[in-house]
Amino acid sequence: MRTTFRVLAPIVLAAVGLTATLPASAIPAPTKVTRAAKLPSVPLDVKLAGTLTGVDLRWTAAPDANDDAVTGYTIHRVVGGTDTVLPWQPAWNDVGYQWHESEHIPGATYSVAATNAEGEGPASTPITLPPAHRAITVGHTIWLENGNTRTYAGQIAVPGGQQVVPLAPDGPTQVIGDVVAASPDGREIAFAKGQLAIWRVRADIPHATPVQILDGSSGIIRLAWSPDGSRIAFERLQPNAGSCVEIVAATGGTPVRVGCNLQMPTWVSNSNLIVKDQISGRLAVVQAKAAGVVLGTIAGTEQSTMPSVSPDNRWIAYIDGNAPAIVPVIGGTPKLGTATEQRPAAITWSPDGSEVLMTQPIAFGGSALVTFPVGADGTLGTGETIYRTQGTDRIGSAVWQGARVSLGSTSTPQGSTVSIPFDTNGMAGPVTTTCQLDDTAAVPCTSPYQKSGLSAGSHKFLVKAVDADGHASVAFRYVLVDVTAPTVQITGPVFDVTKAATAIVTYSGVDDSATPIGSYDTRWRIAPTAGNFGAYAPVKSGTTATSVTIGLAAGYEYCVSVRARDAVGNLSAWTADRCFSRPSDDRAMSASTGWTRATNSAYYLGTATVTTKTGISVARSSVQAKRLWLVATKCSTCGSLTVYYNGKSVGIVDLGNPSLVYQAVVPLPVPSTFLTGSVLLTTRTAGKTYQIDGLAVRRT
Repeated sequence: MRTTFRVLAPIVLAAVGLTATLPASAIPAPTKVTRAAKLPSVPLDVKLAGTLTGVDLRWTAAPDANDDAVTGYTIHRVVGGTDTVLPWQPAWNDVGYQWHESEHIPGATYSVAATNAEGEGPASTPITLPPAHRAITVGHTIWLENGNTRTYAGQIAVPGGQQVVPLAPDGPTQVIGDVVAASPDGREIAFAKGQLAIWRVRADIPHATPVQILDGSSGIIRLAWSPDGSRIAFERLQPNAGSCVEIVAATGGTPVRVGCNLQMPTWVSNSNLIVKDQISGRLAVVQAKAAGVVLGTIAGTEQSTMPSVSPDNRWIAYIDGNAPAIVPVIGGTPKLGTATEQRPAAITWSPDGSEVLMTQPIAFGGSALVTFPVGADGTLGTGETIYRTQGTDRIGSAVWQGARVSLGSTSTPQGSTVSIPFDTNGMAGPVTTTCQLDDTAAVPCTSPYQKSGLSAGSHKFLVKAVDADGHASVAFRYVLVDVTAPTVQITGPVFDVTKAATAIVTYSGVDDSATPIGSYDTRWRIAPTAGNFGAYAPVKSGTTATSVTIGLAAGYEYCVSVRARDAVGNLSAWTADRCFSRPSDDRAMSASTGWTRATNSAYYLGTATVTTKTGISVARSSVQAKRLWLVATKCSTCGSLTVYYNGKSVGIVDLGNPSLVYQAVVPLPVPSTFLTGSVLLTTRTAGKTYQIDGLAVRRT
């Protein structure tokens, strides 16, 4: 609260001493002249403005305030018929008649009355607190009575603010660094406290509770909020007098270091930062990630400090020596404004990008906030001072506050039909919005903005919102359009034949456009030993899993294929079939005299057809196959079999093996042409062991 007035002693009429030759008896006795008791007059020129979180009230003393021996003032705040009386007395450093409080009560009325020894005089005409949709939040440094200073977060009413109103009467916002950062939606600020911690707090509602998001650090001096509101970049001073830039999630967590010999970060997109490169002295573009790569520097910016990117992503405003300057984001010739006597402390953009707001130190103490219009070509117009601090108070950074149009993250690619939501909640309604994609003309739009038929690649999207008060704001994003389908491959199984009752099919997909895989579809087709494949049937559709388990029946071949769908709906082709068979049981084969049907848990499906005789056969008629496998026991006493396809000998299969192996899968000779007909297996040696377990066939 910055207020001052002088209270003068009442004028006393003194007796007049006469020195003429009149006799003493002729001189009248002195008499005391006094003023009649009188209540003070009404204060004049009462003005009321509201910040987003408080009240700015000021007035002028009545001309007869000294005559009325005014000793103080009383503020009357009336809400719902209840009058709250708030006495006011000047503080040691007050310089004007003004009062504030960190309490914005919509609809409240305020009036001021002067007081003296006789009581309270008549109050001024009540004024209703106007709605506040915009304000300027600052880091405000004041001098204390003991000669020290204190910096707090406060707001200046727009328009007409005459003092900095603290965001809160106490708490973390009362002792901060002089740099504040605004959230992209205009509702919050982030600030450093004692260079040791980062806090965030709502700056659009009174009594918001600050939230600490980083603690236990050191050297934190400058902050910048990412365009999508998810992260905060900050500068950290180093012991060697250099600086490093780090990023922390806006919700808190462990920060990551982008790089060192970098300072003064501001965001040019959700992926990149603009920083001051301490080695080259220029502004530089650096990746906004751990160990980010410097992508380039901007020529002509060797004297730059305090960069700030415009909300439409076209310009970088910065301080060049003692002058404000503008340079295109893509680089080019900087345009300088008029130099000042003192080096400006900070510069930032208005929500609509039409002007910059600069903090200008004043010679011999104090600060001013100056706005400069920015032309379509980046030229800076004539500055206009919109606020001056009182006395030697100082302002660090200043940011525009108030609800504005905002966009969330657009880092995830979209398909050829884009849908981009934006938010205008909190803006004074009704709100009109226009949208612009690439270099097309802006058109009226509603959220979400939708457009079809876009080509692959990066597209520029800009939305502009104008509220009922005529205040505009813009938000910008790059939107990546992906029209390329992902690729997918089956990674398993790798076997041709399995005796298991289930098989796990695994697969993986990738997208060259870095679009996440959204889901997979799986399908199969099935063929029996003696028949053709049926039609494809879905196994599982729209699954995010990268594997599927299928049940297998004996005597069938299964062919599975997969396709992938990325997050924007691009659909891949089906993969080639991955095929495998489960053998039919030996009971599906006919056996001549001399074979025995045996059972044992060691056999495939618990059964086998066995013999030790020679010249006898097992057979399967009606086979359709390109490849075949026999399931049988292999052992040191096992014999060999002659293989016949359609009655023609095609080879010999030896079941001899040094060790005993049950359910061995033994390849049979590959038919010279696709086999349609019978398979016959004849024992060759008497006294040898033959245990036939099953037959597997593959049409593929």
